[in-house]
Amino acid sequence: MANNYVYILDGKAYVNLTNECSNACTFCIRNTGDGVRGTPLWLDKKPTADDVFAAFSRVKDELKSDEIVFCGFGEPTDALEVLKECAARFKSAGYRLRLNTNGLGSADNGRDIAKELNVFDTVSVSLNQCDADKYAAVTRSKYGKAAFSHVLGFAAAVKAAGINVVFTVVDTIDGRDIERCEDIAKKTGIPLRVRNYVADNYGDN
Repeated sequence: MANNYVYILDGKAYVNLTNECSNACTFCIRNTGDGVRGTPLWLDKKPTADDVFAAFSRVKDELKSDEIVFCGFGEPTDALEVLKECAARFKSAGYRLRLNTNGLGSADNGRDIAKELNVFDTVSVSLNQCDADKYAAVTRSKYGKAAFSHVLGFAAAVKAAGINVVFTVVDTIDGRDIERCEDIAKKTGIPLRVRNYVADNYGDN
Protein backbone atom coordinates (compact mmCIF):
# COMPACT_ATOMS: atom_id res chain seq x y z
CA MET A 1 0.00 0.00 0.00
CA ALA A 2 1.23 3.47 -0.89
CA ASN A 3 1.23 5.76 2.13
CA ASN A 4 0.34 9.15 0.70
CA TYR A 5 0.90 11.55 3.57
CA VAL A 6 0.63 14.69 1.42
CA TYR A 7 -1.50 15.21 -1.68
CA ILE A 8 -2.25 18.16 -3.95
CA LEU A 9 -5.79 19.35 -4.62
CA ASP A 10 -6.49 22.53 -6.58
CA GLY A 11 -2.93 23.69 -6.02
CA LYS A 12 -2.98 23.30 -2.24
CA ALA A 13 -1.11 20.74 -0.17
CA TYR A 14 -3.26 18.52 2.05
CA VAL A 15 -1.73 16.51 4.89
CA ASN A 16 -3.08 13.01 5.56
CA LEU A 17 -1.99 11.96 9.06
CA THR A 18 -4.36 9.16 10.06
CA ASN A 19 -7.35 7.07 9.04
CA GLU A 20 -8.76 7.11 12.57
CA CYS A 21 -12.02 8.96 13.15
CA SER A 22 -14.63 8.83 15.89
CA ASN A 23 -17.35 9.55 13.32
CA ALA A 24 -18.60 7.46 10.40
CA CYS A 25 -20.47 10.14 8.47
CA THR A 26 -23.05 9.03 5.94
CA PHE A 27 -21.69 11.51 3.38
CA CYS A 28 -17.96 10.82 3.92
CA ILE A 29 -15.99 10.35 0.71
CA ARG A 30 -14.41 7.27 2.30
CA ASN A 31 -17.73 5.58 1.53
CA THR A 32 -17.35 6.09 -2.21
CA GLY A 33 -13.66 5.55 -2.90
CA ASP A 34 -10.13 5.00 -1.68
CA GLY A 35 -8.81 8.51 -2.06
CA VAL A 36 -9.04 11.87 -3.78
CA ARG A 37 -8.53 12.52 -7.48
CA GLY A 38 -6.61 9.31 -8.06
CA THR A 39 -4.48 9.52 -4.90
CA PRO A 40 -5.13 6.60 -2.49
CA LEU A 41 -5.36 7.83 1.11
CA TRP A 42 -5.76 4.68 3.17
CA LEU A 43 -2.64 4.21 5.31
CA ASP A 44 -0.94 1.12 6.68
CA LYS A 45 1.54 3.19 8.70
CA LYS A 46 1.05 6.43 10.58
CA PRO A 47 3.61 9.05 9.61
CA THR A 48 6.17 10.84 11.69
CA ALA A 49 6.71 14.54 11.03
CA ASP A 50 9.81 13.58 9.03
CA ASP A 51 7.67 11.25 6.87
CA VAL A 52 5.27 14.11 6.18
CA PHE A 53 8.03 16.51 5.18
CA ALA A 54 9.67 13.92 2.94
CA ALA A 55 6.32 13.48 1.20
CA PHE A 56 5.85 17.25 1.01
CA SER A 57 9.22 17.69 -0.66
CA ARG A 58 8.11 15.34 -3.45
CA VAL A 59 5.04 17.44 -4.35
CA LYS A 60 6.19 20.92 -3.39
CA ASP A 61 6.77 21.98 -7.00
CA GLU A 62 3.06 21.42 -7.73
CA LEU A 63 1.92 24.05 -5.21
CA LYS A 64 -0.03 27.09 -6.36
CA SER A 65 -0.88 28.28 -2.84
CA ASP A 66 0.95 29.05 0.38
CA GLU A 67 -1.78 27.35 2.44
CA ILE A 68 -1.24 23.90 3.96
CA VAL A 69 -4.45 22.06 4.91
CA PHE A 70 -4.54 19.25 7.44
CA CYS A 71 -7.35 17.11 6.05
CA GLY A 72 -7.01 13.49 4.98
CA PHE A 73 -8.86 10.20 5.29
CA GLY A 74 -9.29 10.59 9.05
CA GLU A 75 -9.46 13.09 11.89
CA PRO A 76 -6.14 15.00 12.10
CA THR A 77 -6.40 15.66 15.85
CA ASP A 78 -6.33 11.90 16.43
CA ALA A 79 -2.64 12.24 15.57
CA LEU A 80 -2.26 15.31 17.75
CA GLU A 81 1.44 15.30 18.55
CA VAL A 82 2.51 14.76 14.93
CA LEU A 83 -0.10 17.33 13.87
CA LYS A 84 1.39 19.96 16.19
CA GLU A 85 4.98 19.19 15.18
CA CYS A 86 4.18 19.36 11.47
CA ALA A 87 2.15 22.54 11.88
CA ALA A 88 4.95 24.26 13.78
CA ARG A 89 7.47 23.32 11.10
CA PHE A 90 5.24 24.46 8.24
CA LYS A 91 4.50 27.73 10.05
CA SER A 92 8.20 28.41 10.62
CA ALA A 93 8.69 27.92 6.87
CA GLY A 94 6.15 30.70 6.20
CA TYR A 95 3.04 28.74 5.20
CA ARG A 96 -0.53 29.58 6.18
CA LEU A 97 -2.24 26.71 8.00
CA ARG A 98 -5.78 25.39 8.08
CA LEU A 99 -7.12 22.50 10.11
CA ASN A 100 -10.26 20.70 8.93
CA THR A 101 -11.65 18.85 11.92
CA ASN A 102 -14.77 17.07 13.15
CA GLY A 103 -14.52 19.09 16.36
CA LEU A 104 -14.13 16.04 18.58
CA GLY A 105 -10.41 16.38 19.21
CA SER A 106 -10.77 17.39 22.85
CA ALA A 107 -13.09 14.44 23.51
CA ASP A 108 -10.76 12.07 21.67
CA ASN A 109 -7.67 13.29 23.53
CA GLY A 110 -9.31 13.54 26.95
CA ARG A 111 -8.47 17.22 27.45
CA ASP A 112 -9.14 20.66 26.02
CA ILE A 113 -6.71 20.92 23.11
CA ALA A 114 -7.88 24.28 21.73
CA LYS A 115 -4.90 26.32 22.89
CA GLU A 116 -2.54 23.69 21.47
CA LEU A 117 -3.81 24.61 18.00
CA ASN A 118 -2.78 28.28 18.15
CA VAL A 119 -0.28 27.87 15.31
CA PHE A 120 -3.19 27.46 12.88
CA ASP A 121 -4.51 30.45 10.97
CA THR A 122 -7.96 28.85 10.62
CA VAL A 123 -9.72 25.92 12.24
CA SER A 124 -12.68 24.66 10.20
CA VAL A 125 -15.13 22.63 12.32
CA SER A 126 -17.69 20.30 10.74
CA LEU A 127 -20.96 21.23 12.42
CA ASN A 128 -22.80 18.74 10.20
CA GLN A 129 -26.27 19.23 11.68
CA CYS A 130 -28.43 21.51 13.79
CA ASP A 131 -29.09 19.42 16.91
CA ALA A 132 -27.80 16.43 18.85
CA ASP A 133 -30.24 13.86 17.46
CA LYS A 134 -29.71 14.81 13.82
CA TYR A 135 -25.95 15.09 14.32
CA ALA A 136 -25.80 11.57 15.74
CA ALA A 137 -27.87 10.23 12.83
CA VAL A 138 -25.72 11.75 10.09
CA THR A 139 -22.30 11.24 11.71
CA ARG A 140 -22.87 7.92 13.52
CA SER A 141 -20.39 9.19 16.11
CA LYS A 142 -19.05 6.86 18.74
CA TYR A 143 -20.10 9.53 21.26
CA GLY A 144 -23.73 9.31 20.20
CA LYS A 145 -25.90 12.31 21.00
CA ALA A 146 -23.21 13.74 23.30
CA ALA A 147 -21.01 14.41 20.28
CA PHE A 148 -22.89 17.56 19.28
CA SER A 149 -22.19 19.33 22.57
CA HIS A 150 -18.53 18.27 22.28
CA VAL A 151 -18.35 19.95 18.86
CA LEU A 152 -19.97 23.18 20.06
CA GLY A 153 -17.73 23.29 23.12
CA PHE A 154 -14.60 22.69 21.05
CA ALA A 155 -15.47 25.45 18.59
CA ALA A 156 -16.17 27.87 21.44
CA ALA A 157 -12.83 27.00 23.06
CA VAL A 158 -10.95 27.54 19.78
CA LYS A 159 -12.61 30.94 19.40
CA ALA A 160 -11.76 31.82 23.02
CA ALA A 161 -8.13 30.89 22.30
CA GLY A 162 -8.06 33.66 19.69
CA ILE A 163 -7.94 31.37 16.66
CA ASN A 164 -10.06 32.06 13.59
CA VAL A 165 -12.75 29.36 13.55
CA VAL A 166 -15.52 28.58 11.08
CA PHE A 167 -18.33 26.03 11.03
CA THR A 168 -19.15 23.99 7.94
CA VAL A 169 -22.12 21.89 6.86
CA VAL A 170 -22.60 19.85 3.70
CA ASP A 171 -25.54 20.79 1.50
CA THR A 172 -26.97 17.27 1.64
CA ILE A 173 -28.99 18.19 4.74
CA ASP A 174 -32.44 19.78 4.61
CA GLY A 175 -32.58 23.49 3.88
CA ARG A 176 -34.46 24.13 7.11
CA ASP A 177 -31.69 22.40 9.02
CA ILE A 178 -29.13 24.60 7.29
CA GLU A 179 -31.14 27.63 8.47
CA ARG A 180 -30.99 26.29 12.03
CA CYS A 181 -27.24 25.82 11.64
CA GLU A 182 -27.06 29.45 10.55
CA ASP A 183 -28.88 30.38 13.77
CA ILE A 184 -26.25 28.48 15.77
CA ALA A 185 -23.52 30.34 13.90
CA LYS A 186 -25.10 33.70 14.72
CA LYS A 187 -25.54 32.84 18.40
CA THR A 188 -21.96 31.64 18.77
CA GLY A 189 -20.42 34.34 16.59
CA ILE A 190 -18.74 31.67 14.47
CA PRO A 191 -19.26 31.98 10.68
CA LEU A 192 -20.90 29.12 8.79
CA ARG A 193 -19.84 27.89 5.36
CA VAL A 194 -22.16 25.59 3.40
CA ARG A 195 -20.07 23.10 1.41
CA ASN A 196 -21.15 21.42 -1.81
CA TYR A 197 -21.32 17.64 -1.56
CA VAL A 198 -18.71 15.90 -3.74
CA ALA A 199 -19.74 12.31 -4.44
CA ASP A 200 -16.93 11.38 -6.86
CA ASN A 201 -13.97 12.11 -4.59
CA TYR A 202 -13.14 15.23 -6.64
CA GLY A 203 -12.80 13.17 -9.81
CA ASP A 204 -12.20 15.01 -13.03
CA ASN A 205 -14.87 13.12 -14.99
